[in-house]
Amino acid sequence: MKEVGILTHSFVDAYNGNMDNIYGGGLERYLHELCGIITELGYSPQIHQLSYCGDFEKDIGPVRVYGYDCQQSSPVQVFNQMTKAANGPLIYSSFIWEPIEYKPGSLGICHGINWDYHASSAAHKAEVGRNVQQALQHLKKIVSVDSHFLTFCRASCTFADPNQIVLLPNAVDTAWFTPGARWRGLAKGDDRTRILFPRRISLERGIIPMMLVAGRLLEEDHSICIEFAGEVIDHNLITKVFRQWMESSPHRERIFHRSYTFDEMKEAYQQADIAVIPTIFSEGTSYSCLEAMSCGLPVVAGNIGGLNDLILDGYNGLLVNPTEEDLYRAVHALVKHSELRHYLGANARAVSRAFDIGIWREKWKETLRSYLEQEG
Repeated sequence: MKEVGILTHSFVDAYNGNMDNIYGGGLERYLHELCGIITELGYSPQIHQLSYCGDFEKDIGPVRVYGYDCQQSSPVQVFNQMTKAANGPLIYSSFIWEPIEYKPGSLGICHGINWDYHASSAAHKAEVGRNVQQALQHLKKIVSVDSHFLTFCRASCTFADPNQIVLLPNAVDTAWFTPGARWRGLAKGDDRTRILFPRRISLERGIIPMMLVAGRLLEEDHSICIEFAGEVIDHNLITKVFRQWMESSPHRERIFHRSYTFDEMKEAYQQADIAVIPTIFSEGTSYSCLEAMSCGLPVVAGNIGGLNDLILDGYNGLLVNPTEEDLYRAVHALVKHSELRHYLGANARAVSRAFDIGIWREKWKETLRSYLEQEG
């Protein structure tokens, strides 16, 4: 069976040394789905990833995963090492913004721009533009999960073929992520308002403003409880701050943290009334946002990256600047107005159908068939 190499910064949990588990982030979920399509087309997917726990080889179902230690080398150096080691047609599934030495004619994926932090230096952003231009010169096509990378390339780079960038938003299984009993008004014996933060505990995902907003809401309204449903990286400073905040909060009995598997995640949405996606930079068409929408939840989202492709402010969610005050006002409004929650949630469920995973799979099959057949 012919191999297809996928180069990425993360798949199995080589942050915490749990190489038997796929890390619970959007990138990893995306690659899990993509590997399924590659296998269905009769190819053998091989993932090459960065590792913070030494070199390793691991089989995850039909996928062979190779980990490359990156503790003594830069990620770019390790990516170049991966390029030389990987067999078959290659797919670069991250680091499009870095000066990678690409195998010419390969396929790239941009999972959302990560240089959109307002305080980053102009020099850094100019360098990113040069690196993206290099990617366009060497890669046959780049699949973009949101319109913002496409717009960035049109505004900042030059490429002859307008079809070189394929806009293909992320997707959700609308038959799996469905509204639960709370959405239908059938949940009995629980009059609390349940707020869900379905994100990794990380800086860019907005954990700091979320903790600040959570503290204010929990102080004001004792019927509120908040669940943080996302992975952590042990020994990371943000993880330490988050855990200390939880342990020291006077409202800790109404704060919960759990890391769900992909299959379990719908439980978190179905038990919630409101989802908050307070990303401050580096966001594509968020799986968490799509899944919350598919489960009929009203979403409060930062107006960052691909979230602007998913949320129509005032129709299927509330779109705000991801600052403490703006997030607080939006979540507070949903806590106080159940009719607004129901209106936004019903529309969110309807909009999610446009992003059904069946549509995504068919478009990816078309892209992969064209690419792999030409690669021979």
